[in-house]
Parts: sequence; C-alpha cells; structure tokens
Amino acid sequence: MILYEHPFNERTRYMIRLEYLFKQLFEFSRLPEPMYQHVAFSILFEILDVCERGDCRNWVIQEIEKQKINLESLRNHPDVQKNLLDDTLNKLNRVSKNLTAVSKLGGHMRESEWLMSLRNRFVTPGATSPMDSPSYNAWMNGSESERLQVMRNLVDPFMPLYDAIAMSLMVLREAAEPTEEVTGSSGVFEKSVGGRIYQMVRVWLPTGDRIYPEMSGNKYVVMIRFFKINKDFEQSFIKHPIQFKMALCHV
Repeated sequence: MILYEHPFNERTRYMIRLEYLFKQLFEFSRLPEPMYQHVAFSILFEILDVCERGDCRNWVIQEIEKQKINLESLRNHPDVQKNLLDDTLNKLNRVSKNLTAVSKLGGHMRESEWLMSLRNRFVTPGATSPMDSPSYNAWMNGSESERLQVMRNLVDPFMPLYDAIAMSLMVLREAAEPTEEVTGSSGVFEKSVGGRIYQMVRVWLPTGDRIYPEMSGNKYVVMIRFFKINKDFEQSFIKHPIQFKMALCHV
C-alpha cells in the first residue's frame, strides 16, 4: 500500500515537509560517493532555508506542548492505557527539552563562510561544477572517511529538531485507526466531520496503480477525489468507485 497524507494546518504541513527532507538527508549523507553527498548538501541547505523562514523551533515546541495538554486530558478516560500514556508524555517531554536546549538551528552551518558561499552556488543550476566551484570539487575528491565525518557533524546538530518532529507526527498518526472506505458512484468521497477540526487525513491506496487522491476539508466535511496518471504523465479523474483506507487524525 502507498500512503498519502494531507494536513489541514500549516504547522503539520511544515513538519511533514521537514520529515521528508530529513529522511532523504539521512539516506544520502551516509553514502560515501561524492554524487550522493552532493545531494545531501542540497538537502541540508533546503532544511536550513526552512529553519530561517520563521521561528521553526518554537512552533514545533508549541505543537508538542499542545499535544501534551490534550493527551493529559485523556488520563481519566476508561479506555486509556495509563502506562502507554505516561510513556508517550515522557518521550514528548524529552524531545521538547532537547529542542529547547538548541540555541539557534543551523548556526553551525552559518558560521562557515565557505558553506554559505557554497549554499549560494546551489541556487544557480550547474554552478557547483568544477569550472565554477573548484574548491568544492577539490573537497569532494578528498578523503572519503573525512567527508563522511564532516557530513555527520553537519547533520547531528539538526537531530533535536528531527526527533521532535518525528515524535509529534508519530503521536498524531497513531491517534486514529484506518477504516475501509469507498467512493460514491460519482467517484467522489465525502465524509461529514460534525464540526470537529482534524489535523490530518491519511489515505492508503494499492501500490502500482498510479492512482492518487486530491484531498480537501474543513470543520464540516472531508472530500477526496481520485485521479490516475499514466506513463506519459496524462491525468484523468476516476469516476467509478474506488476502495481505500482512511484515517482522520487529531490530538
């Protein structure tokens, strides 16, 4: 099954985007070949860009604090497993504390004049070529073990941010069990949510069919339409019923 997620607020949207970038970063930064580390540099600069667009650290912390309050309010619910609740709250406390201790996200990169110069090179297509950036080419052709260590040193200071985002998203994702659903005869799925404000809808579809959802929603209704894209990138709306799994998440 392939999973699609649609957030209903900007904080959740940015956390999902950052998680997506971090997962790519972890994959490429551990590989020794220069071409993969080149990709890792590009992703590092993207993460740095996101961190500079606002008070990224504080809004992640605020989201975690909101989750802690909402989870604590469930303590006396008869179906709540208190040991599991306590474990989740402890994990949220830990990642929030670690992120709070970070003075300035990405500061270790901004302190390097060479890295900031390289960052500007990545903005222009092809500007990291040996012709344009000989120092970058020389560094990439240096010791493999040194490059891997430098990559680890660049990635590690971002880990408190990743850990906090990953934990917050895990709590949100596990807040709802998926249900089996099917679209109507028109190909459109609508679900009334009775005024409840959800943070995310998750949809599972079979892998390999090139079917994808377009999702929207508000406090009254969630709407999903399904499309198919063929090998030539042509898209078409699917009008016949589609079976899928869905979860509406809120903490």
